Amino acid sequence: ALLALQSPEIRRPKSATSAEYSQLLSWLDGTFPSSFVNPSVEIQTSERGGHGMFATDDIKEGSMLFSIPREACITSTTVLDDEACGKSFQTLIDKAGPGAFTVSLAGYLSKEYMRYLEGDDDVLFGPYLATLPWKRNINGQEHVLFWTNDEIETKLSSSLCYREANDLKSEVKVARKILNSIIGIEVLKARGEWEEEKPLIPFLEFTKPPPAALKDPVSGLGRAVTGAFAILLSRAFDDEFDKLIVAEDAERLIPILDMLNHDNDPSITYKTNEEGVVEVKARRDISTGEEIYNRYREEEEMNMPYHRFFTRFGFVPGSTTDDVMALLADKSSVFFAKRKEI
Repeated sequence: ALLALQSPEIRRPKSATSAEYSQLLSWLDGTFPSSFVNPSVEIQTSERGGHGMFATDDIKEGSMLFSIPREACITSTTVLDDEACGKSFQTLIDKAGPGAFTVSLAGYLSKEYMRYLEGDDDVLFGPYLATLPWKRNINGQEHVLFWTNDEIETKLSSSLCYREANDLKSEVKVARKILNSIIGIEVLKARGEWEEEKPLIPFLEFTKPPPAALKDPVSGLGRAVTGAFAILLSRAFDDEFDKLIVAEDAERLIPILDMLNHDNDPSITYKTNEEGVVEVKARRDISTGEEIYNRYREEEEMNMPYHRFFTRFGFVPGSTTDDVMALLADKSSVFFAKRKEI
């Protein structure tokens, strides 16, 4: 039952700071002892926006920069083994088919993040979730999912990414409604706004009535789900190690690796070893003070047009947000098809 209580004051910050990134490294080391982060790297503010990883000493080609064990990644196992909602996520996947795992993953992220904001210290991935860009321009993140419908009409109408942007927003709108019914009660519990039903016969748990259906939208949940989808579009990696989800749908979040900024000339290579550990190594020599970059698109995706890169990752390589807005205003060929002259 819903209680007429005020939500307790949120104790967690809503956007990541350099101190929280330091806490992220401490959390990784303390929670997953088999993880490794090279002592010659650290997280700092990046000129490209948000934060990035930098070399604090010269690093030789082939050196291990960091390794992340599978249990430190958010995977299908994490989602489907969730005590509160795992069974509901599995039911959604079984009934809805392709794409349903992404919705479930977004639901798990949203639920855990909202619990963490309420001060729940049992959220395993809390320090990691706190560093993710849940809102527009947090840690340098831009994404069409954060745009209003008016912004999309004004800036993207007749552009090459107009249809995809609208399709994304429509899909997320449906997902928000579905996930409200799956994770909403857990969010209300974290806020102290939900009271568990008591057994009809004291001490006999099986006589407890099922929870009432949640009909009203939970405050803040829709925005969290939108943020989760923006995070997954811009940061999720394919999960070739996954045995539970259909291959083309399997994806995961990899702490640390997912915060490296993009460059077409990356500083790293990474692979998943036979034990599921993600190993990240220097692709070339890296000098002291240099930012360490990943490349967001795989080799087979090198022909991804920039307008699609924008709708997926939220930026155009080599351009700032202001540059992108200028390209849109100027009807640049990056975003708009040019008509041939007759």
